[in-house]
Amino acid sequence: MARTTRAAAAVAAMVAAIVLAGCSDDGDEPKRDASGNVTESAGADVFDVRVGDCLGDFGDTAEVTDVSVVPCDQEHGQEIYATAQVPDGELPSEEDLRAQAEEVCTAEFESYVGLPYAESALDFTWLQPTTESWDQGDRELVCLVNDPAGPVTGSLQGANR
Repeated sequence: MARTTRAAAAVAAMVAAIVLAGCSDDGDEPKRDASGNVTESAGADVFDVRVGDCLGDFGDTAEVTDVSVVPCDQEHGQEIYATAQVPDGELPSEEDLRAQAEEVCTAEFESYVGLPYAESALDFTWLQPTTESWDQGDRELVCLVNDPAGPVTGSLQGANR
């Protein structure tokens, strides 16, 4: 139980620093094979990534517009494991976005990683719309799994840890 409480606090602190920004589409999409897997490391617009993509570290960036996408067999800091749509209307409060993200990301964690979040050594965070991106139609929450011990090599899908 203590691990879940610490992880929830860490997730809440991390999400304050990681949000989606702007809906620009500069045409930089990652190169993919026929299965949709990224084949070359590249910078990409944050709106051009999908479930299963492995990403570099964002650092302490307050708003994320571009990400480093790498093949999952290369060292990476996080991996997209789920997405969800925020209902239309007014932009939810930070607290409401956090609650929705924690619910969605926790619920989807086991089906991707192979263990329930509460039993896993892995952690998660998420990307969420900013006021600017919301006004441009962004309604997506993006769940990211990571290893608190540091970067990993290989996909975390089915990692069972």
